[in-house]
Amino acid sequence: MPNVAKVFREEMQRLARREVRAGLSALKRDNIRLKKSVADLRAQLAGLARASRDLQKTVAPVVAERESQATPDEAAKLRPTAKGVSALRRRLGLTQVQLGKLLGVSGQAVVLWEAKEGRVKMRPSTLAALAAIQGIGKREAYRRLEAMGVPVSARRKPRRA
Repeated sequence: MPNVAKVFREEMQRLARREVRAGLSALKRDNIRLKKSVADLRAQLAGLARASRDLQKTVAPVVAERESQATPDEAAKLRPTAKGVSALRRRLGLTQVQLGKLLGVSGQAVVLWEAKEGRVKMRPSTLAALAAIQGIGKREAYRRLEAMGVPVSARRKPRRA
């Protein structure tokens, strides 16, 4: 004859497991749904972060270019000299032709400016372009030249005699 207490305990455990399983199934469904939602949000966040980086790459040069543009007053105050033009060109690591392209003039004009003594006379548009590139560095100058379609190669340092 079976032990009634033992059978009763086993039946109670079986019913308790069934009740717990029934209650947990709803929680499992909710948990799965929440995990999927979190995964979707993470993917959306990663996409937004990529888009933000791409926008920053495209907007930053435009902002830098606007900041580097000189006002007409600054250009009018500029008094370029042959030594100043030559020093700017060397600081930017550009050839005379490349500097001419940045300023919107020919390379021969830059050659003539550098050969002169003292102050160099320029058109107002050229003065404005010169004022705009006064504060930029080599990387920005190379980037602007590449945007214009001018080939830019690494330049060797000049030999000192």
